[in-house]
Amino acid sequence: MIGYQNSIGRKIGAAILGTTVSALVLTMTLNIASFFHSYRQATVQKANGLAKIMATSTISALDFNDPDSAKEILDSISLISNIVGATIFTPSGNIFASFGTTAKSLPAPEKGAQVEINTFIVIQPIQSEKETLGYIVLEGTFSDQGDWFYHNLATSGLILIAVLAACIIAANHFRKKITKPIAQLTAAVREISENKDYSKRVAYKSKDEIGYLVSEFNSMLTKIETRDSWLNSHREMLETIVSQRTKEVRAKQKQLKEKNAQLVKQIHERRTAEMIREEVERINRHDLKSSLNLVIGYPELLLNKGNLTPEQGKYIKRIAAAGYRMLDMIQFHLEMFKMEQGIYSLKTMNVDLIEMLCSLEEEMALLLNQSEVSLSIIMNKEEINGAEEVHINGEMVLLRTMFRNLIKNGVEGSVKGGKVSISIESDESYTTVSISNSLAVPVEVRDRFFNKYVTAGKEDGTGLGTYSANLIAKTHNASIHMETSDQDGTVVSAKFLAVTKES
Repeated sequence: MIGYQNSIGRKIGAAILGTTVSALVLTMTLNIASFFHSYRQATVQKANGLAKIMATSTISALDFNDPDSAKEILDSISLISNIVGATIFTPSGNIFASFGTTAKSLPAPEKGAQVEINTFIVIQPIQSEKETLGYIVLEGTFSDQGDWFYHNLATSGLILIAVLAACIIAANHFRKKITKPIAQLTAAVREISENKDYSKRVAYKSKDEIGYLVSEFNSMLTKIETRDSWLNSHREMLETIVSQRTKEVRAKQKQLKEKNAQLVKQIHERRTAEMIREEVERINRHDLKSSLNLVIGYPELLLNKGNLTPEQGKYIKRIAAAGYRMLDMIQFHLEMFKMEQGIYSLKTMNVDLIEMLCSLEEEMALLLNQSEVSLSIIMNKEEINGAEEVHINGEMVLLRTMFRNLIKNGVEGSVKGGKVSISIESDESYTTVSISNSLAVPVEVRDRFFNKYVTAGKEDGTGLGTYSANLIAKTHNASIHMETSDQDGTVVSAKFLAVTKES
C-alpha cells in the first residue's frame, strides 16, 4: 500500500482526537474556573460574617473606650488561617485596636469588600442603636487557593490522560474501518492513471457511501473508455478541419494586411488634406484681414473728417462695428480650435454685463427692425435703465461673441411682432443670464442643440452658434443649458460664478 504524508486516516484520527481533547480541556477549564470563583466568593462571605460577629462583640469595648478588651476579642481571629490582620477604627479614622497586620488608614466604607488577586479587605461598621461607633477592617489572603488549584489541576490531568488513551484506541479502530476501502480505491486509481488502462475495474461492493463511490467510479471508467474510442475515431477529422481553418485564417490575415495598408494610405491622404485645408484657411484669414482693413479704415477716415449728419455718422459707425465684428469672427475660428483642444488661455477681466448687453442691443438694431422683434433686458424682474452694473469674470471678446450668437438665435427663433427677453439674476454666488423667445426648438435637434453643425429651419444656418456658445461657457467654467416646449417657447441659460469684492 502506498503511504501518504497527509493521509485521510491520519486526518480522521486527528479530527476525532482534536475534537475530543478540545471539548474535554474546555470543560475542565470552565469547571476549574467556576470552582475557583466559588471558592473566592465563599471565602469573602465567611470573612463578612466574621466581621459582623466581631463588630457585635466589640460594641461594649467601644462604648467604654476599652482598647485592651477590643484587642483580646481581635486576638481570637488567630484561629482562622486566612485572616492576617484586623483593625478597629474610630469614626474619625483613628486606630482603636488592632491584631496582626494593621491597616494604615480607614478605607472608604461605602465601597464594601475589596478583592484583589491574592488578598481581600472586608469593612464592617460597628453600630449601636443606629449610632456608628467605629469600623472594623479585616485583611485576609487566599492562602490555600494555590494548593486547591494544583490539586484539581493534577486530578484533571490524570482524567485527560485516561480519556486520551481511550480516544486513541477508538480513533485507530474507526480509522481502519473507514480508510481500508478508500486505500483500495486509491491504489486502483493510481494503477489506471499510470497504465492508461481504462478496462480495469475496482472490486468492492457495499451499501454505504464508499460502495456508491466505487460503483460510480466503475461507471465513469466505462464512459471514459467509450469516449476514448470515439475521440480516436474523430481525431483525423478534426485535424482535417483545423488544416482547412488554418488556410482560411491565413487568407483573412492577408486580406486584413492589405486593408490595413489601404487604411494607412487613406489616413496619410486625410492628414495631407487637413494640412492643406488649414493652410488655405490661414491664407484666407490673412486675405480677409487685409480686405477688412479698408472696411474698418475708411469709416474712421470719414468720421475724422467730420461734416456728416448725425444719421450718416450713425450708419458709418455701424459699418465700422460690422468690420470689427468680422475681424473678431475671423480670429474666433482659431481660438475656437484652441478651445476644442483644451489649450486656450483665457485673458480674464471684470466685464460689465449690463454695458455689454446694451451695446449688443444697439448692434442688433437693424436685425430687430427687419424681424419686427422687440428686445428687453430685465434684471431681478425689473427693466433696466442702463445705469446698473453687474460684473462677471471673463474675456470680453469671447463673452460678446457668445451672447451675440444666443441673442441672434433668439431673434431668429421668434415670430414677427414677438419678443426676446434677456433676464439677469445675480446673487453672492452666481450670476445667471437667461435668453428666451416664443418659438420651440425643432424636435429633431433638441437632443443635439449644442452639437457642432446642428441646424434646422435656417437657410444660412451653420450650426456653429450654439456650439461656440457652449464651448465659450465651458472655457469660462460656466454651465449652459436649454429648455424648450411648444407652450413656453425656448429659454437658454448661462450660469457664471459671481465676482467677489476682493476681485
